[in-house]
Amino acid sequence: MKRIFLYLFSIIFLFSTQLNAIEKKKLTDTEWNEKINTLKWYNEDGKNTSIKIPGSNANLKIYENEMYLLGQDIDQYDWWAYGRAEGMDAIRVFGGNYSYTITKPENNGYVKIDDWSDVSPEELIQGLRDANTDKGDGLSYAKQINWIYKPSLDKEKNLVTYSYKVIWNNDSTSMESKNIILGREGYIDQTFVFGDLSNTRENADLAKSASLDTSFTEGYTYKDYKSGDKIAAAGIGALVATSLGVKALKSGGGAAAAGGILLLLKKFWWILLAPLAFLGKLFGGGDNEQSNNTSKPKSRAKKKDD
Repeated sequence: MKRIFLYLFSIIFLFSTQLNAIEKKKLTDTEWNEKINTLKWYNEDGKNTSIKIPGSNANLKIYENEMYLLGQDIDQYDWWAYGRAEGMDAIRVFGGNYSYTITKPENNGYVKIDDWSDVSPEELIQGLRDANTDKGDGLSYAKQINWIYKPSLDKEKNLVTYSYKVIWNNDSTSMESKNIILGREGYIDQTFVFGDLSNTRENADLAKSASLDTSFTEGYTYKDYKSGDKIAAAGIGALVATSLGVKALKSGGGAAAAGGILLLLKKFWWILLAPLAFLGKLFGGGDNEQSNNTSKPKSRAKKKDD
């Protein structure tokens, strides 16, 4: 018994030590330049490759113009850049003009698409606007939020994509592009943010095309569903609504059950809906070359033929 106790104590101590290893502070520009390269960056040699998404039965294509962070290094990056971290991300990929995050995969069951007819893009965008109005608390708020691409369900590829643009009270602009890729046991959530917003539709097209670079392995695709498999509490319509922070669909079907998913889908929210100036460190923008990604091309590289 004593041996078991000591073993459990050592595990808890090791876990707490790892958490404490994260430096919980937002860096100045000078500190950023000194510390950003201490993180473990993958694909620094610039290869086209494929990696397994941690905690899933899915793979992700990484292109030669992209580098990525995993696990605790993502949390450290967010603390240094934003002064906070959620600890819920599996992979953070950086390209020349964009970054995207794949959150820790949700394996809560097969997500049905029966409630897609309940999805109202107009109601969803209005709910998003209502959630980001001036609250009189001195914080930034949205003056305009509009769709770039409305939520779209591709029944052949089993995924949902959408993009929207935000104009803030200081007239800065940001945008979010999201892909929700469905599998037999759950889904992959992929969220894009961009540095250069001179062509938001081009950015949105890039993000949409990236959904095809995430694939579930054989036996775990959406089409591999078999009778008796676990079914998710929320359908795809409720999932999309909660990903936007909107409480319910018209029918209410699955919305209450989806409430628990809200925190999981909104874990990148405070970065996505931040004014553009706040996104500077993410892309090494502004007057300081803060990121080792600034030399990378704007578009995703195409995978070379073997």
